[in-house]
Amino acid sequence: MDAETTLQELRTRVQQFVEARHWDGFHTPKNLAMSIAIEAAELMEHFQWCDVDAAGDLVADPVQRAAIADELADVIIYCLSFANSAQIDVAAAVQAKMDRNEKRFPVS
Repeated sequence: MDAETTLQELRTRVQQFVEARHWDGFHTPKNLAMSIAIEAAELMEHFQWCDVDAAGDLVADPVQRAAIADELADVIIYCLSFANSAQIDVAAAVQAKMDRNEKRFPVS
């Protein structure tokens, strides 16, 4: 599905979801930044007491993988909503950051 769905399609779906529920007033950059952190913590919680091997086992387990995917989706949804709220072009931001990362961390 990643190969067929554009970032803009996801942004639009998230925005339509927010607007249909009249949540626009709550979806401010401050609130969304906090929500991103909260959802990221929920994702981390799955791995809190795992070593590297156990973490790999969690991701391999279909039930755990689905729960982890849900938390990852929550993080991404809030990130897209943040981008919508702050009017940030996600593709441009990621490309620019990767350009800076390539200069900062050159291949040796």
